[in-house]
Amino acid sequence: MEHHFTSSATRRALRAAALLLALVLGPPGWAADADLDRFRARIDALVDRLGRSTNGAVKSAGSDLYEIRRDGDALIAVITNGRFAIGMQPADTLTFDRIEIRQVGEKENGELIELAWRLPTELTISGKDKATAKITLKDATATALIEAQSGRDRETVVTVASARLDQIDTGTWAAAGPLKMTSKLVAEPSGAWSSLLDLAVSDIECFGPQVPVGVGIKRITFSGRSAGPRLEALNQWRDAIEALPADDGRSPETRGEALFAMLFSVSTPFSGIRGNIAVDGVTVRSPTAEPLVSLANLEVTTAITGLDSEAAAIRFAVSQKGLDLAPSLLEAGRVPRDATFDLGISDLNIQALGKLVRAAGAMVDERETVAGETQPSEQQALGQLLGAAAMINPIFHIYGIAIDTKDVGLDLTGEAKGSPLTPRGYSAAGDMAIRGFDAIPNLGLRLPFADYLPVLREIGIKRAASDGTERVDFNLVSVPPKWLAINGNDVAAWFDGHETKPGEPRLLRPSDPAMQGNDVRSVQRALAKANIPIDQDGVYSPTTAAAVARFQKQNGLNVSGVVDNATRQRLGLPADTPRQGGRN
Repeated sequence: MEHHFTSSATRRALRAAALLLALVLGPPGWAADADLDRFRARIDALVDRLGRSTNGAVKSAGSDLYEIRRDGDALIAVITNGRFAIGMQPADTLTFDRIEIRQVGEKENGELIELAWRLPTELTISGKDKATAKITLKDATATALIEAQSGRDRETVVTVASARLDQIDTGTWAAAGPLKMTSKLVAEPSGAWSSLLDLAVSDIECFGPQVPVGVGIKRITFSGRSAGPRLEALNQWRDAIEALPADDGRSPETRGEALFAMLFSVSTPFSGIRGNIAVDGVTVRSPTAEPLVSLANLEVTTAITGLDSEAAAIRFAVSQKGLDLAPSLLEAGRVPRDATFDLGISDLNIQALGKLVRAAGAMVDERETVAGETQPSEQQALGQLLGAAAMINPIFHIYGIAIDTKDVGLDLTGEAKGSPLTPRGYSAAGDMAIRGFDAIPNLGLRLPFADYLPVLREIGIKRAASDGTERVDFNLVSVPPKWLAINGNDVAAWFDGHETKPGEPRLLRPSDPAMQGNDVRSVQRALAKANIPIDQDGVYSPTTAAAVARFQKQNGLNVSGVVDNATRQRLGLPADTPRQGGRN
């Protein structure tokens, strides 16, 4: 379902929100000085540097004359009718009614400045002299502790009683509130640092006439944590970002790639980064209030550790609970009520990854400056790219994949080392348990190797779970030359595209369309003689493959459901009998 909130006007509104946060979180160059002229000059410097600090995404477009005054010991700046150009060409204009910035005190012997903000009550986004969106804020305030020399944020709290976005042209709207954001940077006596960012928004509602549904969300929370061994390194990293040219004629995509490459060229200040977003109580209703979608909880977590070591680790997890869809959208039995995807990479060579990014950046720069055929410098960068990729050699983890519908459930764990593209050192293993195995076809999914489900039923190990339902267990191993073994049975023949030579018997296996012929009928007759009844129709169907697998299991053969020479001999068939008639 594509919702109209992905429109360009909404993206502009998000940029506007980011600008407000930038004004609160990152005012560079503010100092604790009572001189009004200096205070004014520092505000001017803040506005002028917005282009650099946002990599050209926000540029001042002027304002009315703003007021600077004293109020007792406080300094106050009031900016009215402020205008900013936001986005790349063609730029839109963001206009806000009023911002008041109050310097209320100092801490730590003047090293930190206390600021209090009264944020705008109304913002307007316009494109080509036409207003496209309006943002209304109620009781929006902020407090901040700012480093006197660098102007960087140490601690910020933003609160908004309520917010509303209206897209003027379409009638789409969104409302939320209350909202609270807290950020804090802690400098340790040892020189290390840690930071946090917490955001909570409640009672979100939105509606779009073009896609006539209403969306409600009880609560969205975000929690971010990061840390590093040296605050000095973090400040150097920030300086390198701020020094990037805001507009050097390159495309936004190329500037972004250059920024990413630059970050790997500077010693990383981070030891670890973790972020978590949780969405609770999602409901989607039709214009007649009919419930279409409900979701109890959605959670996404990303964690990166070991950035200051030789090998880093990345872990990414997504989970959802209590999903319910209207029958008009999906049959109840096919709805994944609960699902978890918890994946990761460890032993990630940081030095090799940095080389990989720098080589990719070199290729981008070459494409920007040289047109036509591939140049030697790009070929050299490509060689460096492949060499760096070969050095990374991480371990891939499936910490847990779990999917539960009404009748079917799956649990999978595993890990892989190396790459199947370079078989030396490659290995993979995993364990999978399936509830409701026989109901898998009822899901109506186009599964790879679906014709092998009856064979998998024979290979699997059946057990009763604690709730009394049946589980079918599979142990999966891939170690060359056995590319896939299930419960100790080599099933690599499933993937073998080898064509038999004239006069040789075929490898009979499930396929689409199904193999047919007298050789299939001979196997079916032999199975019947072995007391495994099967239709003798000459079609190698999944049912026939399952009967072959059962015969293989009973006779101590490799269980694959594929009639190879060993199985043919045990069935009492000549090993060199070619097919006679039929298809495939």
